[in-house]
Amino acid sequence: MKITQQKIIDNTNAPASLVRAVIRQSGGLESFTESAADIARHGASGGFGGWIYYTETTAFTRRQKANILELARSFAQDIGDGDEYQLIAGFQCLRDLQITAGDVARAVHTGKHEDVQQIYNALAWFALEEVARSFEYLTEAAA
Repeated sequence: MKITQQKIIDNTNAPASLVRAVIRQSGGLESFTESAADIARHGASGGFGGWIYYTETTAFTRRQKANILELARSFAQDIGDGDEYQLIAGFQCLRDLQITAGDVARAVHTGKHEDVQQIYNALAWFALEEVARSFEYLTEAAA
């Protein structure tokens, strides 16, 4: 079974426009599908085209901030982990910085925080990883 962009959209909690943006940022559907399994299993920090440099990830987050926050809010509710800011503050890539939920909220809503680049990077990676997990789930279900 060929997995299309629409099938990914239909099988995720991520907003459709966020799924399309993730795939586009990854270089298109073919490029995304080639990397999705590695992203889903090992995380975005492994270095994937379109997601390596802060210039890429922070620009992505600025464009998709509302959609990423919607996804984070839904995810936090699903797992019962407080609100979206608390969820984000707990991301592995932010732990060494001792980011708080308030820090995340300030960075997201004002763009002002000493670690805004790292927070925006974490948000972009979260979006990428969640779309990759949706793809990986479809791949496994099709097998």
